[in-house]
Amino acid sequence: MWKCLTTGLVLGIMLLFIGMGTTSAINNIVLENHGQPNEVFVDDDYDETTPGWGYDHFDNIQDGLDNVTDSGTVHVYEGTYNVFNVQGRSNIVIKSADTSRPIVQGSLNALDFTINPPVIVKCVVFVDNSVNIVLKELNIQGIGLTGRSYTVFYNGSTGKIDECNISPNQRGNMNNLAVRAQWDSTLSVENCTILNYGRIGIYCRTGTIINILHNTFVGQIYTDSDGDFVSYGIEVEDLTTASHAVIRFNEIYDHDHTGNPTWSSAGIIIDVWRYYQETSENCSAIIEYNDIHDNMVGLQIIPNENINVNFNKIYNNKGWGAVSDPYWNGSAHIYVDLDAANNWWGDETGPYHPTENPAGVGNEVSDYVIFTPWIEDYLPTIEIINPLEGFLYLNFLDIIEFKFPFIATMIFGKNDIEAEVTKGLFQIDRVEFYIDDKLKDTVYNEPYEWTWEEQTPFFQYIIKTIVYDTDGNQRFDEIKVWKSHYI
Repeated sequence: MWKCLTTGLVLGIMLLFIGMGTTSAINNIVLENHGQPNEVFVDDDYDETTPGWGYDHFDNIQDGLDNVTDSGTVHVYEGTYNVFNVQGRSNIVIKSADTSRPIVQGSLNALDFTINPPVIVKCVVFVDNSVNIVLKELNIQGIGLTGRSYTVFYNGSTGKIDECNISPNQRGNMNNLAVRAQWDSTLSVENCTILNYGRIGIYCRTGTIINILHNTFVGQIYTDSDGDFVSYGIEVEDLTTASHAVIRFNEIYDHDHTGNPTWSSAGIIIDVWRYYQETSENCSAIIEYNDIHDNMVGLQIIPNENINVNFNKIYNNKGWGAVSDPYWNGSAHIYVDLDAANNWWGDETGPYHPTENPAGVGNEVSDYVIFTPWIEDYLPTIEIINPLEGFLYLNFLDIIEFKFPFIATMIFGKNDIEAEVTKGLFQIDRVEFYIDDKLKDTVYNEPYEWTWEEQTPFFQYIIKTIVYDTDGNQRFDEIKVWKSHYI
């Protein structure tokens, strides 16, 4: 219905332009932009004395948006700006013009037609019926939001939110979300810090595709004195059309209640409403390489075969690391296994389960959570396997090498330094080889080895190898050796 209304409005505006004499073709309407710029500049210090004022220089974001062409960029300088909305536009970037992360704040009204009957909601940024709208390096703050509010609201739209701070400032408001995407939207949220939301950091529904990558979610820790409140980092659900989420490389923490609420807080929840209602529409999710800790529950999911929870760090969550809830089939609650293998649960012994792993001292898991095998150590390991301690190595003119047990590690001539590497949670990025803390070589693929053949006086040296994974974690190994290039 909303799409029909929006489409009708756009067509009406087009016909109005045509009636006013705008250039058009019978079978392919073309609206001229009358010289609108494809780049505009916004600064809250600009005024009518500013060159380009009213054409490509403005003091507020909305005017910049209204005057830039599609496929254009709105450059925003340091300052504090009011709310804005994007309606029926395409390929527009709204971004910081410097390193300041300009502040966008306030409250505007929008209609949410996914709620029956439709309701007016409060937003700071509203993107509606638009294509590829990018918000980049902005500090989006809720000021004056009340009731049902979505700080950034993508409705029937595609785009990206990148390197933004999103802070609704709505502690205790169970109708407040930081980011909401719905109605066949496709949205990527990347490299953002999301905090101070009353209930949910990112929420999606109604046929939405969402990529949530490399973000930090800081939830609310509610107390009994706050009330019976909860918070979630990410929620994916649907009543009509399934959504799909890819959730990778995020840190999600502090979604908790220190008392005994009647419902649970969690880092990630998916399809939990299916506990109450029968449906054939089940969301899908890939949940990988996240750091999920210090929540009431790490993950609370009603599983299906298209939900996978693998290669995450899940630890120090107060109640459960992962919960598999049942769904309602119309007459009974049905349990389904949740694929949660190959995660790190806070300890090498794996997660605690009273019957399936009672010796585990990691985060507890509920029944119907498949947690084996688990990752015993999320960090990579490295070990120097050549040379070995307590051996003498003699290399004769690169023709033959002898190796003997000895009272110390001693090398004469050239020697191949070899390291054995085991991945942890993340893939191996590289191995560095050092002699006395001087970098000698970097190796990116197996075999991890380097030939030490430089001429050296007979002396004691320290061989050091460092392994790095793709998340920046590292470990090292080292050995002291005596070496001379000559025999």
